[in-house]
Amino acid sequence: MKYLGVDYYPEQWGLEMADEDLNNIVELGADLIRIGDFAWDRFEPEEGKYDFSFFDEFIEKAKKKGLKILMCVPGATVPSWLYRKHPEIMNVSETGYVQPFGARRGHCYNNEIYRERVFALAEKMADHYKNEEAIVAWQIENEIGHEGSDVCYCATCQKKFIQYLKDKYKTIEELNERWGTQFWNQTYYDFADISLPHPSFTAQNPALRLEYARFRNEAAVSFIAGMVKAVKKIDPIHPVTHDFEGGTINKCFSPFDIAKHLDFVSYNNYPVWGGQSVPLSDSDLAFTVDFARGFKGEKFWITEAIMGQQGHNDIGYAPKPDEAKKWALDALDHGVEVMIFFRYRGYTKGAEQFCFGILDADNVKRRKYYETKSFFEEAKDRKIEYPKSDVCIVYDYDSKSSMAIQRQSDVFSYEQECMKLYRQLYDRKMNCDIIPSDRDFSGYKIVILPYMIIMSDEFKLKLKEYVRAGGTIVMTPRTAWKDTDNNLVFGKRLPVDLDDLTGCVIEEHECLLNGQSSPIVYGQEEGNGSVFAEMLKLKSAEELVSWKDNPFGEYAAVTVNIYGKGRAYYLGTSPDEQILTKLFDEILK
Repeated sequence: MKYLGVDYYPEQWGLEMADEDLNNIVELGADLIRIGDFAWDRFEPEEGKYDFSFFDEFIEKAKKKGLKILMCVPGATVPSWLYRKHPEIMNVSETGYVQPFGARRGHCYNNEIYRERVFALAEKMADHYKNEEAIVAWQIENEIGHEGSDVCYCATCQKKFIQYLKDKYKTIEELNERWGTQFWNQTYYDFADISLPHPSFTAQNPALRLEYARFRNEAAVSFIAGMVKAVKKIDPIHPVTHDFEGGTINKCFSPFDIAKHLDFVSYNNYPVWGGQSVPLSDSDLAFTVDFARGFKGEKFWITEAIMGQQGHNDIGYAPKPDEAKKWALDALDHGVEVMIFFRYRGYTKGAEQFCFGILDADNVKRRKYYETKSFFEEAKDRKIEYPKSDVCIVYDYDSKSSMAIQRQSDVFSYEQECMKLYRQLYDRKMNCDIIPSDRDFSGYKIVILPYMIIMSDEFKLKLKEYVRAGGTIVMTPRTAWKDTDNNLVFGKRLPVDLDDLTGCVIEEHECLLNGQSSPIVYGQEEGNGSVFAEMLKLKSAEELVSWKDNPFGEYAAVTVNIYGKGRAYYLGTSPDEQILTKLFDEILK
């Protein structure tokens, strides 16, 4: 292992407890502590007036114990002096509610005043600590987009969204044509007429909503890139990271795009959170860790691994003896080279009183302390290898966003469907990479494309070249239904411009809602398909699974087509686990 550590918050406990706490942290077997990620007003108690004395003294104490530092540039909680002077920096919900001071991530990271102040803080911290030998890396911000902060409807976002559209579309006439604004008398006569997609009586234009999702991604990427630049301008030596949160797959940004600006990726791993009665399954937990590894396709850090139960208001499941240790050990098999536990000790005040740490508020060393120590002892000499994978799952931000904008079925979940496909590999002890759609996949033997409803012409060509050369692809329902403006395509059979690759076309289709399924047959095995039902008409493909007693007629539900030297599988439904397992036996053999 590169480092083993804990999250510690000296600003919450004061320097008088530091020596005893640091001794206990060393006794655990840790050699790294993460500090500073919510301490803006400790570094800048007044606007433009910086004071590093508190953390300087703490770092000196940590150095004497032989501990290294992951130093965080705080930005997720704004100081009261900034809010008091500039309340306009706060995030506005889709219904117009302005976030109050005192909660986490209440600001809009598009706001220029906020960005100016937090970038200045990053520069000052980098300048002060650039020669500090104990610091091994910088962490910027904290869990961007968490708790709904990835979307904002403030005046700044409205203004910047208009500029984003002006930069993308040559004229308002081009935008009207591509968005189909003649529908519902929506035609715009000026870019200034376009508003953010607030909730309305009926659905907003899917093209508008996809552009808003792209705009949100651009905002998040530019903010993190700006933070990195502010640090690197002063300190080009130390690497810079950001800690992504567990629900990142569902956010209004692509973590893969953000990761391009980072030296390495960090991830906060929460198998269970407040209100959950049971933790994630081993398979689903492995998926989330592999998803994080894929952001850069390199070894990565876990900056928050839990040891105690977690929650703000609702709590729930407590990790059983050795369970949190198992989660941490399992993560090491997925390319994690640094493990940091959240947190050394839970705080007695504030919103996270029930986010329990290695020690509880009674400050007594008990089972969790010794379990953490045991993990450190097992992990310290472990050599971390980067997993080699023959299979990848492709994440596409536009398609994920399009399917969120129009789910079509009330039981559809992009995350759950990805996890369902991933489980087939996990159960067979096969490694799997999760990669973005703009990354090269030619080196994989099998490429899985979950719900890629938007597919550019360039990607289609790349896909065909891959299969023609001997690769295997697995497609799901809704593959290549829409153009890049999030519109259906006139005059083309589904899947659009892929029928030569799939060897079939979609003749009929239906959405299956909550409680609904449709019977399917694979050889002698009967099962059910759910979520979507696409009736596939064969051209050159072979039928693997058929619909049974289908009111639309006799059609295939799953097909395989030989294309060049490779194979293209098309799943016209989400099969139940039993049928899906048999299919993957065929796909992987």
